[in-house]
Amino acid sequence: MLEQAEVAGYLLRCGLLGAEAVVGGGVVVREVSSRNRNFAVEVDGGNSYLLKQGRSAEGAATVAREAAVLEEVTARGEEVKAHLPKLVGYDRGEGLLAMELLRDAEDLRSRQLSLEAFPAALGERLGAALGTLHREMRARYPEAPTPWVLSIHRPDTGVFRDASAANLELIGIVQSDEGIGERFDELREGWRVETLIHQDAKWENCLITDEERLYLVDWELAVAGDPLWDLGTALSQYLSNWLFSIPVVAGEPPERFPALARFPLDAMKPAMRALCEAYARAGDEQPQPADETLERTVSYAGARLVQTAYEASQFDQRLNSAAILHLQLGANLMQRPAVAAEQLLGLAAAPA
Repeated sequence: MLEQAEVAGYLLRCGLLGAEAVVGGGVVVREVSSRNRNFAVEVDGGNSYLLKQGRSAEGAATVAREAAVLEEVTARGEEVKAHLPKLVGYDRGEGLLAMELLRDAEDLRSRQLSLEAFPAALGERLGAALGTLHREMRARYPEAPTPWVLSIHRPDTGVFRDASAANLELIGIVQSDEGIGERFDELREGWRVETLIHQDAKWENCLITDEERLYLVDWELAVAGDPLWDLGTALSQYLSNWLFSIPVVAGEPPERFPALARFPLDAMKPAMRALCEAYARAGDEQPQPADETLERTVSYAGARLVQTAYEASQFDQRLNSAAILHLQLGANLMQRPAVAAEQLLGLAAAPA
């Protein structure tokens, strides 16, 4: 495992750094680890790098997977490459992935929360990036596993080892509602393996630069799958940030809570429409009717809200109000996607 003090020496040996930069103090190495061991290497006047290395055998496998995906996507041409950080190389012996460091970029969540606004232009850029990815990466792929949340009502025994009490409470709620379980089954059975998907297109994995270029990062979960899962995930991010901004105020009836949101849903509707419209333009291939596309997208957005509720409760003893709101809205979107698209989200299918 590479240590922080060893990073500059490693890059020198690989020919990615010059000795003059190191000696002159023009290199700054910061640890920015999350699931994996990550280092940001900032070089004055030169190329800067992000290094990734797995902490475990499982982590090493995901880093190797990300390297393989970046190689595959990069080979497809300039249009899709424009939305990816540059792949510098993958050291199989060290299990270490080196990529371009986007020094002037911030993630979409941070950008929009700092603005306290949700510009339609940012939704449009994300939709265009996802549509381009899915169009350029269409191919015949072998069957692949569906997102785990589509089987959340049918957990294996491992869940009792890893889940929190709040997670188990959520699973119990889903299992007790026959309609939600049926919808999860329908979505899983209707899953379409059509293209490479990012599979985790949340705002934290979407970087925007000072030049307003959008990049998709963290490809560890990428897999062949249903392209509308990525679009549904991106759509769910607006809904999730709306729900997380709703305060629970003593003395106020629950039906009043949405009106108290710091980030009102109505303020996000132009960006949600821009996201979906830009995706449709960039994708340029719609093998199913527009109304079916919209309903499946909204249904996947609902499933992704349930996943967010689960992930946000991993260390809790009880489901909190935000998790419950995510679960309730997710179920509503899955069970009544057409009504939700029109009446709640302000989306409408384009004419066939």
